[in-house]
Amino acid sequence: MQLPSLEPLGRSQRIMLTMLPGLALFMLGGLLMLYQFYSGIQSALESQLSYKLEKIEQILDQAQSTGEAMLQKPDLECRNIYPEIRRQVTTQSYVRSMRLIDQDGRVYCDSVIGWHSPAYSQEYPNQTRLLLLPGNRLSPWHPLLMLWLDAKRHDVHAIQLAVDSDYLKDRLAHHEQNTWFYLQVGDRWLDEKGGMTSPPKRSHWQQRYLSSGRYPLSIVMDYSMPWLVLERVKQEPDQLALLLLFSASFSWGFHRLLLRNGAPSRELQRAVREREFIPYLQPLIDAEHLQWRGVEVLMRWHHPVDGIVLPDLFIPFAENTGHIVAMTRALMQQTAEQLKDCPLPPGFQISINVSATHIEAGSLPADCAAFLSAFAPGSIVLTLELTERELIKTGPQTDAQLQKLHDLGVRIAIDDFGTGHSSLSYLQKLDVDELKIDRSFVAGIGSDSLSADILDSILQLAAKLGLAVVAEGVETLQQEDYLRSHGAHLLQGYRYARAMPIAEFLHRPEWHNDASPFLAKARADAHS
Repeated sequence: MQLPSLEPLGRSQRIMLTMLPGLALFMLGGLLMLYQFYSGIQSALESQLSYKLEKIEQILDQAQSTGEAMLQKPDLECRNIYPEIRRQVTTQSYVRSMRLIDQDGRVYCDSVIGWHSPAYSQEYPNQTRLLLLPGNRLSPWHPLLMLWLDAKRHDVHAIQLAVDSDYLKDRLAHHEQNTWFYLQVGDRWLDEKGGMTSPPKRSHWQQRYLSSGRYPLSIVMDYSMPWLVLERVKQEPDQLALLLLFSASFSWGFHRLLLRNGAPSRELQRAVREREFIPYLQPLIDAEHLQWRGVEVLMRWHHPVDGIVLPDLFIPFAENTGHIVAMTRALMQQTAEQLKDCPLPPGFQISINVSATHIEAGSLPADCAAFLSAFAPGSIVLTLELTERELIKTGPQTDAQLQKLHDLGVRIAIDDFGTGHSSLSYLQKLDVDELKIDRSFVAGIGSDSLSADILDSILQLAAKLGLAVVAEGVETLQQEDYLRSHGAHLLQGYRYARAMPIAEFLHRPEWHNDASPFLAKARADAHS
């Protein structure tokens, strides 16, 4: 698929256009990266919630296991069980204290002070399974978590175990910024520093709960996802840099792709501005006297890097893109500038190739008028050779263009007659003055090939219609003699001269109607 050229756009527009794909890729990649970070953070936070809940459940499991083992003892009289209670509290990692509750709901045995006076039992009423307290009488500012286990026996009502908040805060601790973890038991909260707190209220922060399936508690996570994502980006700047580099590379590649696609078009426009399309002249030889009666102006591209570029490499593209009009106009201007002060012979013919695009553009009469104005009136004959590579649209508009050209004294010729689209149709519909026979037919002279038969037909047709005939590609004496004897008016080819720069042409003596020493010698040798 042919991409559009960037040439019609301004520099800033081209830059913006080529930046858009990279910017879109950067935004898409950025969104994907942020989504990856978001998903990773969500997964990490969920894992931390599960991990912290699991660790706190393990603490309570050990406390519960200690209490259940104690309730299996047959004798729970305080004086008999107190040493065992002390030993268990001392050896178990997470149990801070243990208390036995009688059937009246009073603490009668405490791991700290042994037998407990009923006066203190009011501090420990019958509670739910878990209770988060800010402290007790011994350490009123040190929170603890109370676990209640029903004894289900006649001599003991329950056992109560206390878990120190230091163990809990260690399980809530973490290293991430903009994230806080809490232990919630009922309507009380314990933060990761081990202190009692209230539910945090932060704008634009989110909370996530994970409740235990075995204990009446929850782990609460308070976090700010935007800040977490931003911190993640700061921690991994290499991904952002890689994305930026990849997006810039993509923009550069897209830019190069468009430039490569539009490069021939831009190069032709640049060459027109720099006057790199220069005229070369190939002589037109009078078939009767074998003298130089005119020239065909041929376009050559003097490229600053590649040197001389032959027209077959750029003319078809220029015709397809419409650049041929500006190129032909520039060629006509250069030719007029360099030949206008030369003493050309009267009636000197200058033939220039024009395309159908130039006729359709409507500027051809004005361009020809500007070209003729550089010369003295009647001093030259301008002939336009209509190439048959492009189909010429006949009709009122084309007829009007050709009429204006004829009014200026411009002659119309069909170039490469017989090889293009509709040669015979052109003769019928266009007001033509001259036929130019293609070199492929001239090359068939002297043979019985079909080309030779077509050549004879063209020459006979031109004679009947009263049209001048120019034969190109003449290289041998046999071809020259045949064309002269069959009514050709002008000859052109390597037998006489190759196309040359105007400066070289002006130094040749032949265009002054002086005999060419080479040609005279060649004819003498051929007839001797």
